[in-house]
Amino acid sequence: MSETIITVTASADTHHAPERAVVQLALGFEGADRQDVFEKTRRLHAETSDSLRALHDPVADAVTRWSADQVSVWGQRPWSQDGAQLPPVYHATTTVRARFRDFSALAAWIDSIAFRDGVTVTSVDWALTSATHSALQSDAQKTAIVSARSKAQSYAEALGLSTLRAIAVADPGMLGDDGRAGSTVSVARFASHEMAKSSAGGPLDLTPADVVISASIEARFAATA
Repeated sequence: MSETIITVTASADTHHAPERAVVQLALGFEGADRQDVFEKTRRLHAETSDSLRALHDPVADAVTRWSADQVSVWGQRPWSQDGAQLPPVYHATTTVRARFRDFSALAAWIDSIAFRDGVTVTSVDWALTSATHSALQSDAQKTAIVSARSKAQSYAEALGLSTLRAIAVADPGMLGDDGRAGSTVSVARFASHEMAKSSAGGPLDLTPADVVISASIEARFAATA
């Protein structure tokens, strides 16, 4: 009995509220005095580290982990519009990263530090725990497989075929049809967030959208009458 081979692709998304927030700050100053620039940045670095250390304790544990780079200092001599070289300008920078589990504590912390001189909030990224991410990825892959079979069944019925048998299921490109071997099966898409002061002048309002876990697969079926 002859078989008709049907190859399909399918994808699925699953959504979950963020469980962690990763905030990154850039700290730094610039000026004509190298030592002054360094000291101002060093103090800001120490104060920021102390504030995170206070949140990372056995009781509250609002911060699950954090890191602070060493202060980097360098100088450069800019040029004027007339082509003259100007006196040196010194720069000092450092980066601080922290992973929060308590979003209220995150909002209060950003509110207390974001508008200080020398502080730039460069990003707030939303994430899931490893266990949740793995479970959702598995769910999305299973849903994608069900979708692939449904699609293949529709093709088979349109061809007047009634029996469908799975031959292979693979990551995108692994069946050799489009040369994209090695493509990622599942990726997390972290939706944007809103950061704004409340109208009453209260703490910063952080409103994250859901984290979206996407899975894509390819499947091959054999169909017979």
